[in-house]
Amino acid sequence: MVIAIIALLIGLLIPGLAKARQSARTIVCLNNLRQLQVAHVLYSDTYKGAFVDAGLSHGGPPNLASVRASWINALRPFYGGTVNVRSPVDRSPFWPVSQGGTHNGMTLEEFELALASGRSVPLTRLARWTSYGLNDWLTTSFRPNIDPREPFNVMSKIDSPESTIQFLQMTQGIGDNSPYARSDHVHPSEWDNGPPGSAPSIAARQMDVSAHGGPAKSADGLANYGFVDGHAATRRFREVFTSYEKNLFFPPVARQ
Repeated sequence: MVIAIIALLIGLLIPGLAKARQSARTIVCLNNLRQLQVAHVLYSDTYKGAFVDAGLSHGGPPNLASVRASWINALRPFYGGTVNVRSPVDRSPFWPVSQGGTHNGMTLEEFELALASGRSVPLTRLARWTSYGLNDWLTTSFRPNIDPREPFNVMSKIDSPESTIQFLQMTQGIGDNSPYARSDHVHPSEWDNGPPGSAPSIAARQMDVSAHGGPAKSADGLANYGFVDGHAATRRFREVFTSYEKNLFFPPVARQ
């Protein structure tokens, strides 16, 4: 009887402990994003309202100059250290072997050492450097070029900074050789280019829609997002993206 009671108690405790661990990981990830956003506010204040840029291509080998200009490097002086932050829920195989992944590509530190020594850098072998990426609407190099009001790459062009997403969680690429798993930005302008209801599955090729719970590739998926004003929040995908006309990525329509 005693053993049965103990087993029952353990059965009741384990789900609670699992939920607590998940909540803790979500909080740590939110803190990562808040630090990124605060660093970006400092960066923008320093450079007359300008935003950082993306630089890690997903369509082919990245340009060396663009890699150097990526937000991962640009924010480092404002972050107080390395900025290739990793979410505690990130289990992407595209992290280098030395960081628990299976990819044989270069870490950020190895890349910088290679540059400093004058060695040729095999750009196609770059590993995953960050769990987080930029909304391309707010970039200079990767903006969609489909709206005459672009680029939205300075603070003065953002009407609702508290409602406009800047950073999000990149796809982990698990089970899929996703080029976005080693990139530093996504393209929300493409997420409405499919049949009705397909936006979450299209977005999931680029970002981790359900990083913190909910069904995979679903509008009910939960992920963390960083906003231009400096705060971060956990949101369901349906709360941040419904269509081209209703989302929190495109600045002219971004409204909470």
